[in-house]
Amino acid sequence: MRKKHIIHAIIFSVAIFLAYGPGYATQPGQLVNPNGFPSGPHYNLNIHGKNTGFTCPDQKYYMAISTCPINGCGVYSLDQLVETCPEGFGCSQTSTPIYGNSIFVPEIGEGIEIYMQSGKLGGKGSKASSLPQSELWAIDPCAGFDGDKGVIQLPPGEYDVYARALATPTDNPSMTVIPQLVGVEDEFGNDLIYLGLVTDNGFQTETQSFTRTKGKSTAIPITGLFEWTGEVCYFSDPGEGAISTQKCCIDNDLDGIYDDCTGDVSVCPGTNVYCKTYSKDWIFNIGDFVNYLWEANNSGLKLLQVRFYPR
Repeated sequence: MRKKHIIHAIIFSVAIFLAYGPGYATQPGQLVNPNGFPSGPHYNLNIHGKNTGFTCPDQKYYMAISTCPINGCGVYSLDQLVETCPEGFGCSQTSTPIYGNSIFVPEIGEGIEIYMQSGKLGGKGSKASSLPQSELWAIDPCAGFDGDKGVIQLPPGEYDVYARALATPTDNPSMTVIPQLVGVEDEFGNDLIYLGLVTDNGFQTETQSFTRTKGKSTAIPITGLFEWTGEVCYFSDPGEGAISTQKCCIDNDLDGIYDDCTGDVSVCPGTNVYCKTYSKDWIFNIGDFVNYLWEANNSGLKLLQVRFYPR
């Protein structure tokens, strides 16, 4: 069997801007606001529906301050990253991307792919320190317009998630989201789904529709789209009640990454694996690297607002 490689080469410095970081719901101290969102710190994700012919925005990059005016740098410092160069300063272009918190999808379309991944990457692989871990980033803000998927990266941690449909309610526009597991890797880079070491998808919420009707739009809890129940088998003992068993796992090119695993230990020496059952667990906790997909069908919805509240 061919190996399935999921390559993420995103190496850059991280600049923290509050506009993309945790926001705050109104009326502090109130458990749930009239708009249906809880109060408290949260991260915002905006999914915008756009007409056919929409042009995806070009990737922008930070500038680095290289020289200051003769009277000093003031509130700035050398090498500080800025979106635009302050007047009187010298700046140089960097390769550090400027990311926002918005995704753009077709206003009418099916099978729109929005991938999500966690900023926390453990294990021994090259992914361990390759991604920022402090903000919600729209790494690829276009889904469907450029023939590619959109990519969102969440800060590490677990969240309670809420969402509501906004914008014009003409003809009750709606969007339906179907969650899927695309990849689950262990610390050695083995794709546990590809090897058959992850059971079928077991999301608490199998599908969710959002409809914009007339009147006030109220957020609904959608944490179930991120909670997963099932069995995952690892090559290292994850602890917490994992059960040891034998499987026939083959590494054809001896690169340390298995090409295939089956339950039939009669055809090759058995490899010890450790299987653990999860029940309504945060999806990014079931592996060292998890690629999670929202497959969306949009029927005219212009804005879906999603908020992630740290637990």
